[in-house]
Amino acid sequence: MKNYQRRKAFIINDEVKEFKSYTKDGFYYKSTENLWFWKGRKNGKPHEFFAKSIEELKIIKKNNFIGKGNYEHKNDSSLDPEHTSTEEFGKKTGLGGKEYISMLLKRAVLPINEGDKRGVGRKKKGMHFIKCLEESDIHFEQIIHKRKVWVFKNVTNNKIKIFKSLWEKK
Repeated sequence: MKNYQRRKAFIINDEVKEFKSYTKDGFYYKSTENLWFWKGRKNGKPHEFFAKSIEELKIIKKNNFIGKGNYEHKNDSSLDPEHTSTEEFGKKTGLGGKEYISMLLKRAVLPINEGDKRGVGRKKKGMHFIKCLEESDIHFEQIIHKRKVWVFKNVTNNKIKIFKSLWEKK
């Protein structure tokens, strides 16, 4: 059997006790009890399950805990087909991730603080981003989709090429 030991052993009352650390399934062996253990949750409370072999623990885990529950698995993160997310727009244009695209839009739309001199340059970059969008005929808006998100409309490959050339000019 494969040894999952991080520590070689430890000594209690001049007797060497062997401990093995966690397997990839989250099981561990207690040599003091000669059993395999798995910490899981039962009825929302932490609970420790044990068996004489890993195979028995796998059966317990499979039958009682993996994919079992009284909830539905839904993925509502998909947008309407005519909308393009900030993450997808960033990948298509090569500008960066969704955080960067959202930041540019936010800086352009929101007013800057009077005392913040750094905000002026940041605002200009956001305004340039919006100007490039408008000239390439790409529309944007903020919608509520589980939370507020920015989306783009009318995004085609030709419009992205126009946008990229405008963005690089600065």
